Amino acid sequence: MKVSKALGLKESEIVSLVGGGGKTTLMFRLAEEIPLRYRVVITTTTKIFMPPQDKSPLVLLGKDLPAENDLNGYFRSDLRPTIGAGLLKNNKVTGISLAQLSLLQNYADIILVEADGSKGLSLKGHLDSEPVIAGSTTVLVVVIGADILGKALEIKYVHRPEIVSELTGRKMGSIIDAEMIAGLITHPEGILRDSPSNARVVTFINKADRLEDPGEGRRLGRLLLGEKIRKVILGSAIGIDPVLEVME
Repeated sequence: MKVSKALGLKESEIVSLVGGGGKTTLMFRLAEEIPLRYRVVITTTTKIFMPPQDKSPLVLLGKDLPAENDLNGYFRSDLRPTIGAGLLKNNKVTGISLAQLSLLQNYADIILVEADGSKGLSLKGHLDSEPVIAGSTTVLVVVIGADILGKALEIKYVHRPEIVSELTGRKMGSIIDAEMIAGLITHPEGILRDSPSNARVVTFINKADRLEDPGEGRRLGRLLLGEKIRKVILGSAIGIDPVLEVME
């Protein structure tokens, strides 16, 4: 099954990806999966590495949005452009404002947004200002890297582990298990505290194919399901078959 099908994507969607452990990879996987009849743009409200230009040409915004004809030219060429506000020396694209994101809805059928940064790590403790989620988000995808299970709660594996420790009550250096992850994700002051009320919240447990015991992924999924998270996908963003299981 494709990830886009598991998410139930349709026309006029804003998909915001948060968390850690494969957001960018999953975002570009979605861009490839969505049928070409849909006008799709990729963007960020934080920072992402510049994408391959042959697959997703970069469009930098000034004070104005790009001309509709320019974007339509990319769409006619079966390309999904990446929209950013600027380019940094480390080859990263800086994010657009929430106001610009709202205006992009006039140009595209589906907008894919990386709304969080985790320094490439599979789990993250969030500051009060993070993540940067648009209120118009229709699908909020919380990404977790399954490879974090069994690792120690320390800076080597977790972005801002001290926040994870504070929210979950676990000591620094503790072994990360399903209960700790679920406690972090579902905490009232955690990643979902400002999730848009109308958004469908889905957790994507990435790298689930690497688990020695697949039952651990399912156990985490069961712990995550609840009032806010109504669907959990176990899968691999780089896998031939990216969706291994859907839990609802």
